[in-house]
Amino acid sequence: MKRITNILLLAFVVLFTLSCTEKDTPDPDTVSTKDKMLITNPWRLVDITDASGKSIPQNQLSFETLAIYLFDIQFFDNNVTKALDRVSKQVVNGGTWYLIENEQTLDIEVSQFKGKFGIKELSRSKMTLSNNVPVNGTNQLANLVFEPVIR
Repeated sequence: MKRITNILLLAFVVLFTLSCTEKDTPDPDTVSTKDKMLITNPWRLVDITDASGKSIPQNQLSFETLAIYLFDIQFFDNNVTKALDRVSKQVVNGGTWYLIENEQTLDIEVSQFKGKFGIKELSRSKMTLSNNVPVNGTNQLANLVFEPVIR
């Protein structure tokens, strides 16, 4: 009887020890913090600034760049992104998105809004992406400043 008690006690200690250890590898189904911030709300372009943070007047931007102001961009956890008309909330365009390069770059593939955008800032209240934008006919580094759309 004492032998059975010792075996049960040993089994309990082993199981308790194994259950208390942390996982060495993250679960593949977990979502990163940046992913969570992206997919929580749609994002709305509110400003385009030059590298120093000064707003670029809209009359100096290309038609394609100005079109981004008309849409809210929604990111989904299955790496699908959709452009929603701000007024009707209808899906106007769609594509894919991925966080790459150690989650420092947002790779977006949507017609009229695609490329690899450096993530300058990503928080619950603001997202700033960096990329070359046509300004007065020439490409220059600019920051696209987005705010979340709270429904």
